[in-house]
Amino acid sequence: MKADIYQEAFKDFQSSATTDGSYLGINKAAKEQEAHMRMKVQEKLKEANLRLKEMKAKVSLTMKGNAIQLRATLPLKPGDTNIKSRQTKQYQISLNIPANLDGLKTAEEEAYELSRLISRKCFEWNDKYLGCKASQNIDINFGEIYDKFEDIFFQTRKRDIKSEHTFTEYKKVFKREFKSDLIVNKKNIEISLSKIDSSSKRFQGIKVASIICKYLEIDIDFQKLKLPIIPQKRDIPQDKVIIDGFDKFEKYYELNKHKKNPYWNSYLIYRLAYGLIANYGLRPREVFNQPDIDWFISEDNKDNTWKVHNDNKTGAREVLPFMPEWIELFDLKNKKALEMLKQRTDKIKSFSQLTIIVDKNSQWFKRIGLEFKPYDLRHACAIRAHLQGIPLKAAADNLGHSIEMHTKVYQRWFSLENRKKAMNTALNEKQEMKMLREQNIYLQKKVESLSLELEKYKLNKILI
Repeated sequence: MKADIYQEAFKDFQSSATTDGSYLGINKAAKEQEAHMRMKVQEKLKEANLRLKEMKAKVSLTMKGNAIQLRATLPLKPGDTNIKSRQTKQYQISLNIPANLDGLKTAEEEAYELSRLISRKCFEWNDKYLGCKASQNIDINFGEIYDKFEDIFFQTRKRDIKSEHTFTEYKKVFKREFKSDLIVNKKNIEISLSKIDSSSKRFQGIKVASIICKYLEIDIDFQKLKLPIIPQKRDIPQDKVIIDGFDKFEKYYELNKHKKNPYWNSYLIYRLAYGLIANYGLRPREVFNQPDIDWFISEDNKDNTWKVHNDNKTGAREVLPFMPEWIELFDLKNKKALEMLKQRTDKIKSFSQLTIIVDKNSQWFKRIGLEFKPYDLRHACAIRAHLQGIPLKAAADNLGHSIEMHTKVYQRWFSLENRKKAMNTALNEKQEMKMLREQNIYLQKKVESLSLELEKYKLNKILI
């Protein structure tokens, strides 16, 4: 199986630690995986060349760009000459074989075939060996690429929950933006992308198109096709709204418990998730993807940290609560709710199962009448961290992204109300500092006055 070949090559792959959830961070991780796969192909190519040498084949393999070529000493091409007047010359033959593990197998077979022709002295320069372009990519349409998009995507990526999530999103974009009966070429890719009016959707389309172009070796300058990002309006909930929102779970349950639905108490899971996201600034998936409940309730967990599993967007991290008092307020150590969350998440064995529970979490927000989304609670943490005066690096690490991403998030969603809070806090602190300085001057003068009186008292004592 193709997938098995590539995933076997990723078994020893370890991604570098990152706290950057931005496109640049994700792109860096993808490039690391591509580099790892290229290294594996180079290792396998060396092994193939050793086998060819052992079999006394007169052909070797080389890697050039994204292709594997055959190298051999052959009769002169028609019209070619040799400066040493010989009738043979070393050539590198391109058969449009991709530089991947499947291509390597094909290249080795072609090398043996060419070696047999050389040994039998029956080699001829035909269209195949003259480098005439193979017709395999001519008139291929987007529908055909879509059908094998999974194989293409995972040829250079380790298959895990993170990459499965990315692939699923990319496949939706592929189907939405590229017509299946349209021929894949530079012009049609550019036309398809130019029809996307939304800057964010076009950016998604570009990410998918770049994978297609890399696979088919189509050269496009995507920078020219990007649209400027226009920030959308988003109301991030204030702390009072967040606290009121938590209470809505219980109210909804009380209003509907008479329906005798055996799953109604599952609201405890989603109320707990609400509190965890609100207090720790977690991504919703970080609540449900292999949570370490045993650690969270452990007596050794003195700082009440939440451990994010390594198999999440930006890897493992240990998160401190932004509002320690909310642990009690939101009943985050509720044993029944935590046990229910553990039982539910222990059953998750695939990306699709994880997606279902994350989607259900969003549905609960709508069900109980909340006017914001789960991710807004995370953004609220980024803003609150700034208002709390938490250093940027500490806040960014806690949220699992870069300082650049953290700054961009709280600046984008920083409302007038939050600006007023920040300015009032700064002014109050300034006023407080002024009062402290005045008190300090007063106390210094008082100390000086008392010191003088003490000296006078001592002097009078001596004179008496």
